[in-house]
Amino acid sequence: MIFNVVLQTMLIFFLILATGFVAGKFGVIKQEFLPELVKLITKILLPCLIFYSTVSSCTRQSVFDNLPMLALAAGFYLTVTIVMLLAAKALRLSGDRARTFMFCFIFGNTGFVGIPLLSATFPGVGLLYMALFSIVDTPVFWTFGVWLATAKARRGDHPTGPLEEGGGAVHSARHHLQNLKSVLLTPNVVAIALAFLFVLAEIPLPSLVSDTLSTISGATSALCMMYLGALICFSGVSDAFKSKELYVGVAVKMVLLPCAIALLLRLTPLPDDMVTCITLIAALPTMTIVPMIASQRGDWGEYAAGITAATLAFSLATIPLVAFLVL
Repeated sequence: MIFNVVLQTMLIFFLILATGFVAGKFGVIKQEFLPELVKLITKILLPCLIFYSTVSSCTRQSVFDNLPMLALAAGFYLTVTIVMLLAAKALRLSGDRARTFMFCFIFGNTGFVGIPLLSATFPGVGLLYMALFSIVDTPVFWTFGVWLATAKARRGDHPTGPLEEGGGAVHSARHHLQNLKSVLLTPNVVAIALAFLFVLAEIPLPSLVSDTLSTISGATSALCMMYLGALICFSGVSDAFKSKELYVGVAVKMVLLPCAIALLLRLTPLPDDMVTCITLIAALPTMTIVPMIASQRGDWGEYAAGITAATLAFSLATIPLVAFLVL
């Protein structure tokens, strides 16, 4: 049953993604428009989808019942970090390339792929699980993830490097405060916080607001996939396919690790749908924002962009494969 739902969802995603790819090839979607499109998706559409789906399908009791998802999220990041560190060492990657490789494969695309996938697989609680997962995911990404992306050779140029004498400490403190604000005040985090407020306080949505958010949410998955299709069109995917670490990363992080997680968690008393959701999250391709952070903080932005686009293409097959093998 789960396999059929996941397969159908990924096939729909593929067809919409292919539409975005073709639109990019024929110039309907231009490369310079992508930054504006991603702003629309991340600042408006995804927050609306998160807020509406959580508020409309969850109750206060369901939130308390599913708090173990927080522990699963923390355990997942600890496990995937160790696994990808060992993979990097086995591949004999070193320096900033190894760190960027880990950065790419530790953090999955929860926004553009995970949210639409979980909302389709579990319309009732899928986004509740994602919201709880994001409580751990967001600060880990913006702290540990950014640390991984920061090139060693350039780290002294950033305020996160060693403190300089005099005004360096003040500058660093301001920078850390700005980082904290950027973590806490992202649209998705605000949407999650508001959704939990409405659910825990049992505040009903007015019908007009509910219908509006429902209509906006309905467009989100399609626009996410069209954006990703255009992203593949304009990315240097061919170079990524030449690196052996891509195939190792895909096999280890997007197939073997999710399967191991599912098999181990099946031995626990956790609900089946929670196990399924954390398994699908573990199988997600690279987070779309990873190349941007890698470019800002180091010299491996193109490398990260290639892996991001390539893992997205692979995920159209690997996610249904994981679902077929263990779900």
